[in-house]
Parts: sequence; structure tokens; C-alpha cells
Amino acid sequence: MKARDYMSGDVVSVGRAANMAEIVDVLNKHKISGVPVVDGEERLLGVVTHEELINIFIPHYFSMFDDLAFLDDLESIETQTMSQIEPTLFLAEDLMVADPVTVGPDTSIMKAAALLLNKRLVFLPVVDRDGKVVGILNRGDVSRAFTTSQPEETR
Repeated sequence: MKARDYMSGDVVSVGRAANMAEIVDVLNKHKISGVPVVDGEERLLGVVTHEELINIFIPHYFSMFDDLAFLDDLESIETQTMSQIEPTLFLAEDLMVADPVTVGPDTSIMKAAALLLNKRLVFLPVVDRDGKVVGILNRGDVSRAFTTSQPEETR
């Protein structure tokens, strides 16, 4: 079982100049959790997921706490944060995770599954030898690979 047999071949991506609001629109429109950021020749530059988008709004010092239950009300922090952030000013190239974990079309599903779990990824870009995105492999694709006897046509 190979990545090419279970990946989604219809890749939704954004360019490096897409702003945060545009990225959110793409994610919501296509009901996906992240997108590859590509150059004009569809070569992978990075990825943006909901996690990177949310991190813009959450103060960095919150990461020091495992539990925020001690905070009764975050409304004042929310108000201050929201007044300071203009979503159209953040571009994909500023938000993306550069050099993301990728797989090739011939990567085994078992290796892809291990990468998704061990690295806590929501998807893996599938890239060819030239670094062009040829597909996306997500957790649902891997689950399907383990539970069906035959691959479907590349979606």
C-alpha cells in the first residue's frame, strides 16, 4: 500500500501572498484543516493549518500553562488581542511551517501513518522529486487504507 493509492490528488493550495482571511475562507470552503503553500510552479514552500492561524490570537505566555482553569475570564485579553490584530496583514509566508514533513508517492502507508501520529500532523503533502505537490494524505486516507481491501482511484 503506497501513498499514491490513497492520497487525495485534487490539492487545494494557496500562494505565499494569500492573507490570513483568505486562508480561513479556503479552509472553511473546502472543509479542510490545512493547506500547502506553493510557488507558481506548485512546488511546496510550507503548510498552514488551523493551529498556525489560532496561534496568532493566543498570547504566547499561555503555552507555559497546562491548564487555564485558574483564569475566570479571558474577555479583557481577548478584547486587547483582537484590537491589535488585522488578519489581512498576515500572509501565508509569515504563518506557514516551512520545510514541513512530506512523503513521496511511493512511501508506504505504514510509514505515513507513523509520521502522522508521531509528529502529530493533520496531513502530509505528497511531493514528487521536483518538490511539486501531487497529493495530500490525511488521517482519514490512512484509516481507509487500513480498513479497505482495495484502493480507490486517486480522488
